[in-house]
Amino acid sequence: MTDGNAGTTTDGVDRALLDSARRIAAGLPARSLEIESSGTLPADLVKEFTERDLFRLAMPVALGGTGAAPRTIVEVIEEVSRGDGATGWSLLIGNIGNAFLAWLDPDVSRRILADTPDMIVAGGQAPLGQAVPKPDGTGYTLTGRWPFGSGSLHAHWYMGGFIVMEGGRPRTDDRGAPVMGVAYFPAAQAEIDDTWHVAGLQGTGSHDILAKDIDLPLAHTSVPYFARATYDDPLYRLTAYNLLLTVMSGFPLGVARRALDEARGQFAERRLQGGGTAYIEDPAVQVAMLKHETALDAARRHLLGTLDELLGELAHDDLDYAARARLAAAIINVYDVGRELVQGLFRLAGTAAVLDTNPLQRCLRDLVAGSQHVAFSFDSRKRIANARLGLQTAPAFFGV
Repeated sequence: MTDGNAGTTTDGVDRALLDSARRIAAGLPARSLEIESSGTLPADLVKEFTERDLFRLAMPVALGGTGAAPRTIVEVIEEVSRGDGATGWSLLIGNIGNAFLAWLDPDVSRRILADTPDMIVAGGQAPLGQAVPKPDGTGYTLTGRWPFGSGSLHAHWYMGGFIVMEGGRPRTDDRGAPVMGVAYFPAAQAEIDDTWHVAGLQGTGSHDILAKDIDLPLAHTSVPYFARATYDDPLYRLTAYNLLLTVMSGFPLGVARRALDEARGQFAERRLQGGGTAYIEDPAVQVAMLKHETALDAARRHLLGTLDELLGELAHDDLDYAARARLAAAIINVYDVGRELVQGLFRLAGTAAVLDTNPLQRCLRDLVAGSQHVAFSFDSRKRIANARLGLQTAPAFFGV
């Protein structure tokens, strides 16, 4: 295996990371209720992910990243999510947060990481904060509330998108659009509002992050919405949006695969009423499971193939919106296929599926919750469709 046509062999790194992921994942099913009831990733798992460099999968090598091939990043998240959905989600979010340090000046990122070697960043890029420029031009005063801060309880730093405000109004650029950016600030400067009381992904600690009048240096801000980060790693040939989606793509694959595993075992043990025949021997059940498994395999192959092809093409030429949108569309499809799979298997399982001890109901809740992410919203799909149709001609917020 190579690191995505860059010519550097990463076989040893990739194998070690996948072995770690599989070993950790093997113990997760027995802990799912514990993780869900605690509402956050347990400290021992945070420690193990950190020690195994699993929070640095997507970070540039120059900043201390693992150098994992993009395909391996997908597979590691897939393996952990197969063990437990909330744990897989927490892992992928930590990787996204750390990856976005790449949009800061490299010297700034290195100083932050030197002070916090086990760095985990939580938060989001949506411009929900307000940044008022300081008179001397050295930074901003930042105030904001960012919901869905997965991993907020174990993160060292937070990030939050903002709009620059002047005179109580948004500052605008040459096109008349609000000037936006992403802020990075220590967790100690913010507060957590306990808002994460939800149906799915309960164990991710996705509370609201609050900042009030934080002193924000200009060097701790970036604008990742329109440009790539300046690193040579294959993953950073992608735009910020496609990078984010790529790191997220292993989650539905893993949760859906777990649902298939559970369904096979449960349907083999369950007996049809009026006889001793196993439920899994019912032709209707067999055909339904074949349909779902085939759809998942096809979606996975399409995703990984598209990722490899796009990274290979980007190594030689910059691609237009329509070409780049192929990857985003493939990842959205994986979420759609996975959601349909868990919903279908939940229906097949009948009343037994509703018990809180049944992993099928957790697979359903976690995958449906993950699919509600703004990256898979109708607006995102519309933007990707426009790109594929050649209708997107100007830079767009988190354009593909």
